[in-house]
Amino acid sequence: MILFALLAILAVVIYFTNQHYFSYWTNRGFPYKEPTFFLGELKGMITMKKSFGDFFTHIYENYKNKKLLGLYFTYRPTLLVNDPMLIQEIMIKDFTSFHDRGFPVDEEIDPLGGHLFLLAGQRWRDLRVKLSPTFTSGKLKGMYPAINDCGHVLQNYIEKEVKNGNDVFDARDLLARFTTTVISSVAFGIENDCINDPNNIFRKMGLKIFQPSFRQMVQDILGMFVPSVLIKLKIKQIPQDIEDFFMSVVKQSIDRRENNKELERKDFMQLLIQLKNQGYVSADKDDEIDDKIKEHDNKKLETKKLTFNEVAAQTFLFFVAGFETSSSTSNLCLFELCRHPEIQKKVQKEIDEALKAANTNEITYDILQDLKYLECCVDEALRKYPIVPVLIRECTKDHTFSETNWTVEKGTTIFLPVQALQRDPNIYDNPMEFIPERFIDSPTGNGNSKGLYYLPFGDGPRNCIGARMGKLQTKLGLAMMLSKFSFELVDKSLLTKEFEVHPNQFILTPKDNIMMKVKVRQ
Repeated sequence: MILFALLAILAVVIYFTNQHYFSYWTNRGFPYKEPTFFLGELKGMITMKKSFGDFFTHIYENYKNKKLLGLYFTYRPTLLVNDPMLIQEIMIKDFTSFHDRGFPVDEEIDPLGGHLFLLAGQRWRDLRVKLSPTFTSGKLKGMYPAINDCGHVLQNYIEKEVKNGNDVFDARDLLARFTTTVISSVAFGIENDCINDPNNIFRKMGLKIFQPSFRQMVQDILGMFVPSVLIKLKIKQIPQDIEDFFMSVVKQSIDRRENNKELERKDFMQLLIQLKNQGYVSADKDDEIDDKIKEHDNKKLETKKLTFNEVAAQTFLFFVAGFETSSSTSNLCLFELCRHPEIQKKVQKEIDEALKAANTNEITYDILQDLKYLECCVDEALRKYPIVPVLIRECTKDHTFSETNWTVEKGTTIFLPVQALQRDPNIYDNPMEFIPERFIDSPTGNGNSKGLYYLPFGDGPRNCIGARMGKLQTKLGLAMMLSKFSFELVDKSLLTKEFEVHPNQFILTPKDNIMMKVKVRQ
């Protein structure tokens, strides 16, 4: 009898607790999605039946008539923003109210976590100003010869394999090895060949970072919805062997260059060494930098120099963000070119004509910039397959949205459903069709909406700082391959159906390998 009474009391307490916490959005007048008992939307995340992008796309498609939608992850209220005009308000117009991503990091436990993507507030602002000059067109042009060398290794590898009768490739793996080779060169100044050596240590580390696992899934969910738990429990998020490897490589690279000036080269590592030793990046005559950065460089302000740990953290971010996103974009663009051989031939014709006009067989930096149709194909691949399908922001101070009575409280997590927006038929005509021509005269693909809806690199002050670099190596890898080879899908069923997305990855990743057959062009 006593046990029954205790259970009844517990049930009542749970019921009223549930009612109290799940009344958050109702009390504030927001439209909201009715939550599942206790777990809310977290139940759908834990089961992982859908990928992260598909999970939010499903919600968007059912509630896109709501400009804002309140959600609950357990008892934590979060907000899904479906309206492109309100997204523009968050990303640009009222950026000061949403400038953080809400992922706290304990740099004592995870020194490699103190990078631009995770840092908040003034530390993020200061570091962004310091790092912006490292990705100007002038700096990228200086890095281009090293990137181009990696492109030739890729070409030669494919040609050698085809001659040996090995004409079927896992394109994603091959392109990941290419971009890993590029990043290890321009970020660390180390001449690796992950293309010919799939077991190279850099490639192994890249695979380990993105290896799906239940532990990583739980850690990602905690970091996204209850990040304070990770900090309070002092849970290390970057495995120790990965941290040790990158710390060691960065230290060796810095020591070599500082002890021998002849080893200096035009790459990302050299620019970080400048920030470590002098606190600013010296400008090149070809640099295009904004007024704030020019002011910073001209005055050569005696600002705080980067520490070794800060240099290592930025290099780690460059590696992680650079190789996976670019290789996935290249793979999915090439996948669509296989599905549409007429578009593939059009890209190849553009490359052929550009090389003929320049009377060269070398894809120079300037020629690559002139391959506009290839760039349209990359942009369209990024529209249909945004590698980061959902953007996350944190409200940093109470904010009332324009022309509404809705006020979102400081500390609220904001989700921006990029994949859903970029596949919305009300925004893009025939969104699941691959149509590069959308981008010929429009940077956003001629979408039928106002505001922000094309967001493969984010937008506003906190957009992807390495977007230029990412597109450069993506375009070069594709141009190098398509100038010499033609590609077709091994699995012909993929010509008419969409591939299944991996459910355990935050980034958009095919669940199964996409195998491609290669032919040498005549």
